[in-house]
Amino acid sequence: MPFVIGKLENLSLRELWRHEEHDFTPWLAENISELSDLLGVPIIVDQTEHRVGNYELDILGHVEETDEVVIIENQLGTTDHGHLGQLLAYAAGLEAAIIVWVAAEVRDEHRSAIEWLNNHTDDRTSFFLVRPEVIRIDDSKPAVRFQLESSPSEFARHLQGIAASSNRASHEFRLTFWGGLLEYLKARGNPWANGRSTSKDAWIAFGVGRSGIGAHVSMATGSRIRVEVYLSQDSDKTNFDLLQEHCADIEALFPGEAVSWERLDGRLASRVAVYRPYDKAKVADATTEREELFSWIAKNLQLFRTVARKYLVTPASNTQ
Repeated sequence: MPFVIGKLENLSLRELWRHEEHDFTPWLAENISELSDLLGVPIIVDQTEHRVGNYELDILGHVEETDEVVIIENQLGTTDHGHLGQLLAYAAGLEAAIIVWVAAEVRDEHRSAIEWLNNHTDDRTSFFLVRPEVIRIDDSKPAVRFQLESSPSEFARHLQGIAASSNRASHEFRLTFWGGLLEYLKARGNPWANGRSTSKDAWIAFGVGRSGIGAHVSMATGSRIRVEVYLSQDSDKTNFDLLQEHCADIEALFPGEAVSWERLDGRLASRVAVYRPYDKAKVADATTEREELFSWIAKNLQLFRTVARKYLVTPASNTQ
């Protein structure tokens, strides 16, 4: 029987994202792993539309577990001199280590400019020119594929070395810690923890029945564990403001805890959270300290699931 070959079609970026700031930038921030995979470097998004002087940088981030600053500027159209100038201003103002220019079409002169910058700056600064493609086979869903148009010749060795050396120990700890937490939650009758795999990420997320809203546990800065309602698609802060209308009732659910209301203006996400300090060395194994921390996480995770489902999830979607 002969094979049936589909027809590959290239789509315009604007068929998926009509507006760069309101559509494409939030999508890229939520799917930053696509860009991380291309560059071979784990990028963590810190902020979208970050103001630098009189301009706004599309995405500000860092290399996971390092202080290496990552800046990303997007264009749904063709590269131009204006965006090149802004990119250089952002790089200088933020002392960026990784500078990424994402554009639908790349002019030869701008590809040459990025190559020139990489050849005339030291190895602490790396410039990348990336072109996203949207493809579809017959009537399938569209898929995004990133093409690397220009990069420093030594970027893979240099940046992957940074990531590998700093992340190896952290990844081992996280895999063990999250694995232990999942077992703890499942053993205590939490069905939403079933079927989950451990992770090397600095957080673990649990759905509550509505896209863009979750109950998360994160390893926050300052050796703290954070349990939270995380609103990943809350750029207009509608969901955060709805929760804050019930501030007194929500805080009453957490006696003895300092509930942190983090609106995160200017960023895509927002959160409501509680924090607890921990000693990594004391919770790396199955110790009394880890058991106490797991108990604290489980209690507050269940409470935040209750908060999210009560105030943000429609009754029709309440499945558990």
